[in-house]
Amino acid sequence: MRLAAEDVTRSLRGSWHLMTRGSEALQELDLTRDGFWRSFLAFALMLPASIAVLAAVRLLAGLPNSAGLFTSPALAMAVIGAELLAVLAVPALLIALAPNLAHAPRFTSFVIAWNWAGIVSASLMAVPAAVFAIGWSNPELAAMQSLAFGVIVLRLRYCVARAAFGADSGIAIPIAMASVMADYAVVRLFGLLPL
Repeated sequence: MRLAAEDVTRSLRGSWHLMTRGSEALQELDLTRDGFWRSFLAFALMLPASIAVLAAVRLLAGLPNSAGLFTSPALAMAVIGAELLAVLAVPALLIALAPNLAHAPRFTSFVIAWNWAGIVSASLMAVPAAVFAIGWSNPELAAMQSLAFGVIVLRLRYCVARAAFGADSGIAIPIAMASVMADYAVVRLFGLLPL
């Protein structure tokens, strides 16, 4: 099983289109069994975003990036682990709350769309991190920019849940809210939040 550039492009575009075209955009994703597993393989595409976030986190921790991004392997692993767990947390929570959901076709579509949207989300959140890491903003401005990009990510997550489970299911808002709480818990778990 491999990821072709065409599949990646189509899937990333499809996950973004969920915000404008709703469930119709699910057709752009590979909703097959192979597509399900490929959506997990695609997590490797989050590495560039993880590097930008790592550079920002290092600066916030008082570590100079000029010494090299990977001079603190534990911090690098914490950032990469947090990015992955942030994407996996909500589907895992849904399975824990409703185990039978794992066998539903809508859940499979949700996981595929959620995984691809997770890559888009990580890339969006890497923008303010990169701007901060290269010195074009201060911590306060970076926090405000992250909040603005976070709103877009929240909207994307809501649209993924709404498209996969249907507008009438009423589950999209709780899933979006659960994702915010899961993100906070993951960041705290990995010690990446100074508060």
